[in-house]
Amino acid sequence: MEAKAGKLQGEDRASFSGIDAEIMLGGDSPLTVLEMRVEPGLGAPAHMSNSEDKIFVVKEGRLTFLVGEEQVVADRCDTIFVPRGVVHSFTAMDGKDARMTLVSNPARHDRFFKAMGDLSEPHEPSEVQAICERFDQAIVGPVVVPID
Repeated sequence: MEAKAGKLQGEDRASFSGIDAEIMLGGDSPLTVLEMRVEPGLGAPAHMSNSEDKIFVVKEGRLTFLVGEEQVVADRCDTIFVPRGVVHSFTAMDGKDARMTLVSNPARHDRFFKAMGDLSEPHEPSEVQAICERFDQAIVGPVVVPID
């Protein structure tokens, strides 16, 4: 995917583990931009992105984020920053889908999402581990339990 100036439009999709992501920017661009829908009670397990900084902007719904050792509830219009190497996780709350935008730098998270989306379900742990290693990710725990 070549970076083009102007209005972003979805270039591709990837879905896995209750997350459906429209890939808005990635490939050879300097950033990855994903529009994500997260199903209730699901989300990303605790993990580290060792060479990417991330910004999450909540557009709809509520999510519990784990950032380092802190749990944070994020509502519409809240923005969460996760520096590279910091453990993080998120879960959609309140029995409703959540929507958010993820921006990561440098671009590569789009390729991680595509690789995960291409796996058959249920995921074979060794395949997930291989993808994580290829994209400098490390899963270190389960999905964060939502705060009441």
